[in-house]
Amino acid sequence: MSETRPDLSADDTEFENEDFSDARFADETWHRRAYTGCHFRDADLSGLTTESVTFTDCDFTGTDLTGSRHHGTAFRNCRFEYTRMWDSAFRHSSFLGSTVRESRIRPLTLEEVDFTLASLGEIDLRGVDLSGCRLREANLVNADLRKAILRDADLTGARTAGLRLDDAVLDGARVDPSLWTSATLTGAGIELTQAVSFAAAHGLRVSGY
Repeated sequence: MSETRPDLSADDTEFENEDFSDARFADETWHRRAYTGCHFRDADLSGLTTESVTFTDCDFTGTDLTGSRHHGTAFRNCRFEYTRMWDSAFRHSSFLGSTVRESRIRPLTLEEVDFTLASLGEIDLRGVDLSGCRLREANLVNADLRKAILRDADLTGARTAGLRLDDAVLDGARVDPSLWTSATLTGAGIELTQAVSFAAAHGLRVSGY
């Protein structure tokens, strides 16, 4: 009896443990699909548009996601290594628990993206607008966020040793006290309450506050 494979062109479809390595899906549009344990290694997903798609435990090593657009899409515990994501946009999406390393991702558009528990160590996000994004308990060790905009972002619980935030905008960002001593912040923009927290973290007392 032959194995029945899912229709690769159909929406509202679940794909499990499929190998799409080296496949070409450039400029396609996917709606309400679910991929679990699938491999997209070295696949061409440039210009791909996804809406309400879920990727769980998927491998995007070497994948070309250049110019792709994603809305309401979740990448859960996925692997992005040597992945090309420049000029891509992620809106109301999630990278929960995913790992991103050695990837080219700038310029990048992010709107209310959830990076909770994501591993972004040594990632280059210089100048990227992360306003309103959630980076709770994310690994940001040695990440480069110089000139990034983190207005109203949530970095509580994030690992920030060696994080570079020089000239970044941190107005309204929620951070742990340890960030003020573990990250470099030369020229960063902060609010008065954050300035007080910075002073306290460095053992200073602020009079009249």
